[in-house]
Amino acid sequence: MLDKNSLQLQYIIDEAGNKKAVIISHSQFEELLQNMATLAKRVEKDEKSSANSATKLQTMASKTVAPQTVIEKQNVSEKQQYDWLNKIPELPAHFVPDSFLFSEIQSALLMEMSEQAKPPIILQGSSGTGKSVLASALVRDVKIRETFAENIFWFNLGTDVEVLAHQITLIQALGGSSSDIFEVEKATERLRELCTTRRCLVILDDVLEAEDILAFHVGGERYQLLVTTTENNMLEVIQYFIKEAKNYTLKPFSEKQAITFFIYSLARPNVTVSSIPIDMKQMVQACGYLPLALKLIANLARQGPLSKLKTLLDRLLNEDYEFPNKYPRALMQALQLNLELLGDEGDYYMTLAVFGGYSRIPESVVLMLWRYLYQIREYQAKALINKFAKYGLLQLNETSSQRYLSLHTSQHNYISAESDLEKLHGHLLAAYRLQCKQHGWISGPDDGYFFEYLCMHMHNAGRDNELKSLLLNFDWLKNKLQATSIYALLNDYEWIKNKQIEEVKKALHDTALLLITHKQELANQLLDNLLGEKSSHNNKDIQALLNQAQEASPNWQWQPRFPDKVKF
Repeated sequence: MLDKNSLQLQYIIDEAGNKKAVIISHSQFEELLQNMATLAKRVEKDEKSSANSATKLQTMASKTVAPQTVIEKQNVSEKQQYDWLNKIPELPAHFVPDSFLFSEIQSALLMEMSEQAKPPIILQGSSGTGKSVLASALVRDVKIRETFAENIFWFNLGTDVEVLAHQITLIQALGGSSSDIFEVEKATERLRELCTTRRCLVILDDVLEAEDILAFHVGGERYQLLVTTTENNMLEVIQYFIKEAKNYTLKPFSEKQAITFFIYSLARPNVTVSSIPIDMKQMVQACGYLPLALKLIANLARQGPLSKLKTLLDRLLNEDYEFPNKYPRALMQALQLNLELLGDEGDYYMTLAVFGGYSRIPESVVLMLWRYLYQIREYQAKALINKFAKYGLLQLNETSSQRYLSLHTSQHNYISAESDLEKLHGHLLAAYRLQCKQHGWISGPDDGYFFEYLCMHMHNAGRDNELKSLLLNFDWLKNKLQATSIYALLNDYEWIKNKQIEEVKKALHDTALLLITHKQELANQLLDNLLGEKSSHNNKDIQALLNQAQEASPNWQWQPRFPDKVKF
């Protein structure tokens, strides 16, 4: 049956890198027409089913408690589910899974349990072995999709993990309330309530800490957790808490598999093992038999004469350069060689080290930074991003609104180690400052990144004094809260330690339950919680914050506060 992956599509692309047309063979076109005819026959049946589903959704909506209707993302719509699925990494063009391992994990995912929780499934392997790709292939499998339907959720953890934020996102996506949740343990309990009988598949990609798995282990006969990790001892640690946890180790390619994959990745007509002027056994060994390293080196050899493979092999065998021990040396060398070949364009790639949430970087923010640094035009920047994706240096995921760049953890760590990060953070702040104009940071763009990460960039740029002023500015607090959530706002107060910052943080935490659904109450709640405090009277920064709050809420009136317990 035809699908996007089996077609191995070729595209006609314009100067801006946008796909304008697709090229398929005549036989594929005939099969596509046949599938469309079959689909047309199912339309009437699907329409009736959709009508029934809509009735059910209306019934659910009518039962929603009134205050919770303010939270607009409680139920997963068709568009939201599209966005969820597009967080899943795309499969490479020449992906060939280990059929035995694929079938074994597929069977474990589909296994029905009776009166007992499904154990977590851990997919372990060193960086570059293709764990995320295999997990992506499993999630895209027809049987898996039919079994778990719309309840498939993918979270990339990596080094920038915010477990509680991911938990709350999942709770809201499942239609639950998170208005009283401020701790990981509480969120785990809420997920357990939601998933007792619900069929659900949650993928945690690139997990580094066992406690992050435990935060999502909520039991349930139909709730399945699939984890990918590079940590060798992850199973041992997890089995201390969950004895039934299963582990599958993804090993590098065999020599034969590696050579076949390399030839496929070269994508050059009439090239065979015998026509390559080097010992392919030595080449794949130098690449550590790792799919990602093999792909990166094959991309380098795709252009120019095949004789350049000899130079690439010599460079791979050169051990003079030191790399971080955490990742396979072959993978680090392959990345370095790719960046060398890119020349000046490699500088553009290195700037990606600055971004938070490196598994989901909005393309629009990258374009803004490059425009500031290099005065590059948008169509040129997009073409360069497409080039990086083609070379395997990043992945592109597209939602209904925009494209996102995703870096492998090893790629992000490599360019972070090789970059002047403090300087890059300063450059990104300068690029954003141009977007804010005369009103400063409070008028920054709500682009899905600015309000989420500005404070992190300030701290990493060494601008804590400016960050402190921002966190004591009511207008910033109001705009940040409107653009994100009380959880995100509270997280910003973790970047610096200061007495005044702690007081405001405590006031926000104490009123967080209300601010989740009533963001407009921010001014009143700050006045209620801070104005009567003795420590606030003698602090000019907090007084300035409260003056702003009073201007925003001129009808506020002070109410006396009494202790919870009064002794007579």
